[in-house]
Amino acid sequence: MNCPHCSSKVIRANGTLKGVQHYVCNGCSKNFSDTTGKFWYNIKKKDKLNRYLYCLLSGYSIRKSAKETEISIQTSFDWRHKLLTSFSSVSVEEFQGIVESDDLFFAYSEKGNRHLDRKPKKRGEKASKVGISDEKVAVVATCDRSGNKDFKVATTGRISKKGLDRILKGKLDKVDVLCSDSHRSYGAFAKANTIVHKKFNASKGQRAVDKVYHVQNVNNMDMRLRKFMDSFNGVATKYLQNYLNWFLVLEKIKNSTSKMMTVTAIASNSAWFEYKKQLFNMLIRT
Repeated sequence: MNCPHCSSKVIRANGTLKGVQHYVCNGCSKNFSDTTGKFWYNIKKKDKLNRYLYCLLSGYSIRKSAKETEISIQTSFDWRHKLLTSFSSVSVEEFQGIVESDDLFFAYSEKGNRHLDRKPKKRGEKASKVGISDEKVAVVATCDRSGNKDFKVATTGRISKKGLDRILKGKLDKVDVLCSDSHRSYGAFAKANTIVHKKFNASKGQRAVDKVYHVQNVNNMDMRLRKFMDSFNGVATKYLQNYLNWFLVLEKIKNSTSKMMTVTAIASNSAWFEYKKQLFNMLIRT
């Protein structure tokens, strides 16, 4: 256990209150408990959380999850995003060996915003600008041959070297080769970080080099993500990273024989703080 305020591991017990163990951090001198920072902090009806988690991992809609657990639709919506925010703890810290990376795009969406500064669009309506523009949100998909996978929202419009630095820097220290498309931002990133770069141009029929280097794994991962996202009929951009986290957790569960990964995700003691930060950022935008 570490302090949810400053991450220090130098803590001491400070008694119990209503059966919950409390602690004091020797680093920042702040008090906290076993539940501080967990996604269920300040949640009522905790006895329904197990059932709700089952509904979430089964892919149920917000309305169906509310009916199954006998809670309101608004509560179901709040619980979904608190849980999905906690899933950010399963993000990959480091890749190794041969890594494949790609950028994919989703339409910028203000779904649910009742104070738009533009004319509302119908769901599924095409962007007013052709090609990649600020009406598209870039997501960087990355995976290695060991099964590590990650998706991160990068920026609106075309991805840049600066965006790749922010998302990938420090995660590729043990990487031998980076495989990607031929976009110059990947080339510039690989050169700056002295990583061997293998690039492919699918429009010219380039699929693999030496039968080892390719981007087929990350492309397949992109395809599965798009299929997953289609079931929601559009996701607000402010919640997009939460849904990427959701997909990654489902992928990990599918490829794992243990439930410990899910336990690790929901036990994160920074989930509540991440959720509050997300709400604060949304408030600033509006």
